[in-house]
Amino acid sequence: MKRILSIILLSFGSLILCSGQSFNNDLECKQSENNFTHQIDSLVVEKMDNYNIPGLAIGLVAKDTILYAAGYGIKSIKNPQPVNENTIFHTASVSKLFTAQAIMMLVENGEISLNEKLLSIIPELNHTDQRVEDITILNLLNHTSGLPDVLNYHWGNNNQSEKSLEDYILSLNLKLKSEPSTQYIYSNLGYNILGYIIEKLTNTSFDNYLKENILNACGMNSSDFRYFKIPDSLKTSPHSKNRVTGKIYERKTYPYTREHAPSSTLNSSATDLCKWMISFMKLLDSGNSENVFAEMTEPGFSAYPHIGLGFQLSKLESRKAIGHYGGDKGFRSYLLMIPEEKIGLVLLANCDYEEDFRQEIIHQIAKRMLTCGNF
Repeated sequence: MKRILSIILLSFGSLILCSGQSFNNDLECKQSENNFTHQIDSLVVEKMDNYNIPGLAIGLVAKDTILYAAGYGIKSIKNPQPVNENTIFHTASVSKLFTAQAIMMLVENGEISLNEKLLSIIPELNHTDQRVEDITILNLLNHTSGLPDVLNYHWGNNNQSEKSLEDYILSLNLKLKSEPSTQYIYSNLGYNILGYIIEKLTNTSFDNYLKENILNACGMNSSDFRYFKIPDSLKTSPHSKNRVTGKIYERKTYPYTREHAPSSTLNSSATDLCKWMISFMKLLDSGNSENVFAEMTEPGFSAYPHIGLGFQLSKLESRKAIGHYGGDKGFRSYLLMIPEEKIGLVLLANCDYEEDFRQEIIHQIAKRMLTCGNF
């Protein structure tokens, strides 16, 4: 199967290149753009062969240009159509970056403050734990609310009603695992609550607000938090591996139900996510001394400096890196930006096993880009 997969990968990889630009002329970077893309293709094919990945897409940006976007492999082992740069994948927790951005847009417009109490916005929330009264918007953004994670997503529910998120949030009886502001506890539930806050403050559905004000605004026209809005021609299928036999199989259930949209259900492509990275890095360079979006990229909790407001924070080749990993049943993703160098990278895959391939691919490419510079 691996040999067949390699042939498919090499046959159907597609790309977008910036024109009229070349790498630095130092000895380490004396190669053409074609050589650079060939090296990327070779790396991806090798990792897909090693890990038996059905389909994968990557996108790279440099400054305000999509440097490279490519699809490899197939959308489904049952329907082996080729993946390309516009194929849509479930991005899982990469969704949180968009929810956090929407909240910060409301902060910028003065409609909400980071220190505002959750219950002042949603006083009808059910809770027997009085500590819930101390949760702020900031706590929800940087996972210090004390709220637990979601234990079961019930993807099979496939809820599509515009009231799905509201009904879900108001059906909960909130109980905390720790005092707010005292501990980092990753919580998808906290981000779903942020989505409901967006609904209340904007008087529209979370999905529609994000589609109009973020996705469409930066040209992500094929992307949507609502899986049922994605054209069949762009969809991929989720895949898992049998733990006993090692056989790859297509999952029966796509990871979508509308109440988990804010934490998990952005469906997007390599090309569209490249457009967003370019757009967001421009926001970081606005020159405004009170840039709320720059605040998203700074440590939001001193006891755990690896989290900002939505962004996971790290270092790559001594540079500050911001982004987010994503993973749900059948899919894995990874988005990474290095704002100092104006570069961004994204990887999307339709499988949920051997997930280290994400950084094995993206970090190698990022290091190459940092070494060569001047795209």
